Amino acid sequence: MIEILDTTLREGEQTPGVSFTNSQKIEIARQLDLLGIDFIEAGHPAVSKKIERDVKSICRLKLKARIIGHARAKKEDIDKVRDCGCVWVGIFMGINNLSLKHKYHLSKEKARDNFLNSLSYAKQQGLKVRCSIEDGSRTPVNDWISFAKEAEKAGADRISIVDTVGAMTPLKIFNFVSNVKRSINADLNVHCHDDFGMAAANSLAAYEAGVKCIDVTVNGLGERAGIASLSTVISALDVIYGIKKWDLSLLPGLSKLIERFSKVRIRERQPVIGKNVFTHKGGLHSSAVLENPEVYEILSPETLGRERKIILGDFSGKKIIKKYLERTNKKLSKGRLESLFEKIKRI
Repeated sequence: MIEILDTTLREGEQTPGVSFTNSQKIEIARQLDLLGIDFIEAGHPAVSKKIERDVKSICRLKLKARIIGHARAKKEDIDKVRDCGCVWVGIFMGINNLSLKHKYHLSKEKARDNFLNSLSYAKQQGLKVRCSIEDGSRTPVNDWISFAKEAEKAGADRISIVDTVGAMTPLKIFNFVSNVKRSINADLNVHCHDDFGMAAANSLAAYEAGVKCIDVTVNGLGERAGIASLSTVISALDVIYGIKKWDLSLLPGLSKLIERFSKVRIRERQPVIGKNVFTHKGGLHSSAVLENPEVYEILSPETLGRERKIILGDFSGKKIIKKYLERTNKKLSKGRLESLFEKIKRI
């Protein structure tokens, strides 16, 4: 069964202008747990004393979700995750030439040794380990697999395929995951950024190829264009793939909560939770929806605790106006209907 890791409290807080208070993080974590999220990434405690306190607060809640702390491939980062009370640590590092030359300024051999030693150290501290190979989508697949095999030997419990700059396409990531699964035994996570608007599609393609866990944030928050959106991914898994694991009616409230806390507005056209998602304007569309909503709705608003809206305007025909009136128990003569139709068109 697919698992979901929500990283709103870590990746989401890296959205420009976003900073959650301790009480806000506690409320977010509780709501995510109520929804049935498998993992909550609580933050990177080495970043600041505030985040360290926040991560400790999340761990003290004793939620059903497994709490994971973020760490560089450094012992001091891993120690802070351990001391916060996290069960899991997510250790990240890039191994491609771009990362080694311009970010870490290390040779390939030295970077590999640092990364593997940190994984082994975390296991010695009694932590479950997710190994995230940063910018994996721009890392030669043979290099990725070679390092992943060594990470397995070092004790990594999960290995994450990270599309750091959104460079993947659904077909590419499907092939990448399929190739990797033939070579390593560890469960795979996927973390897809949305730079080209394909984060959700890439995440679902990775699921089809066999990943165990998908990383998301509420409302798709995150660095630059953000990552795969929680509501999009789990709604698709529910409706398209038939995985009935979450109460989708909780999604609008959670999204509104994050909108209020983050001050990042939900786009009107944002899938699943946007204002316009269950609003119909075209005449033929509206007429068909009034007769049977499934004609134009693969996901019902009732599932999300939302309402359907029909817009009367310049695209409306007489048929839809008549149907709309009948639905509201109002009847007009042919002449008055004609007059109303012309008035609506003028407006």
